[in-house]
Amino acid sequence: MASASGTATSAGVQKALQRVKAQLDAGAFYEAQQMYKTTYHRYHTRKQLDEAYTVLSEGAVQQLRGGQITCGTELGTMLVDAYVADKAPAGPVALGALCDIVRAMPAHSAEDAAGVDACSRFVTAAVKWAHKQGADAGVRELHDLFAQHLIAAYGWRQLGRASVHFARGADAGAFAAALAGCAAEAPAEELDLFAARAVLQTLACAHSSTTGRQLQHADAVLDACKRRPWAGGAPLPDSPLLHFCQFLLTALQQRSTRLEKLLKAKYGPSLARDPTLGAYLARIEELYLDAGGGGGGGGLLAGLLRGLLEGDEED
Repeated sequence: MASASGTATSAGVQKALQRVKAQLDAGAFYEAQQMYKTTYHRYHTRKQLDEAYTVLSEGAVQQLRGGQITCGTELGTMLVDAYVADKAPAGPVALGALCDIVRAMPAHSAEDAAGVDACSRFVTAAVKWAHKQGADAGVRELHDLFAQHLIAAYGWRQLGRASVHFARGADAGAFAAALAGCAAEAPAEELDLFAARAVLQTLACAHSSTTGRQLQHADAVLDACKRRPWAGGAPLPDSPLLHFCQFLLTALQQRSTRLEKLLKAKYGPSLARDPTLGAYLARIEELYLDAGGGGGGGGLLAGLLRGLLEGDEED
């Protein structure tokens, strides 16, 4: 038999989960939380690890489906901690359980900073564990799922946070769709800024070991932005700033410092439209072109770099 979180369950675990579900159905979320923890510890003490993990994953999913973000993320984080302590491999079942927890995160029409922070802490713990296990595809899927949750739940209010996760994910189409949706009310002359910021942010999220991957993803994001409809169903308006992004990708692929400097000079007025572009570019120069630190951006660059640490699996 399968649980709501998609993991296999034995008859004994199923009966235990049904007892806890009765508490949830009665609205006794705190009591249910304690029962989930007690049941988990009982199975874990017996070294019945699969059953123990199922209790936590099922509990997290059910609590989140009931709108109990604190309880759900607590159980989810306990699951990650158990994976770490038990040296559990990042196989399809373990990663699938974590992805199911993200999928169960509730959507709200109003801003909920505490809830977002709790979910973010869980996702950060999950991607760090998956990264240490070498599960790159799982890491990127978790980033994409959380980014999509943030957009679905909060829309443009969490675009900044979602963008950092989309930038570390693999779903360029979903990233472009989120940008276009959040830009629906923006002036037509500012639409290219949404795409340009996303491309440069994707590049700036790299580490020395992931520059190639992030370069490919940035190229895919720009292509997806150009291909999809934007405001009023029209394509993304062509602009010098988008030309810069396309040429920059070429310069980085060639590791050409000379070409990048020429592009900065030629498209300086376009880059000046948003100071964050120059700050991202300073970071990109360090990562891809071995430029020295302390480039343009100053305090703004430092602030952006702190923002890029959101959900960083290598932080």
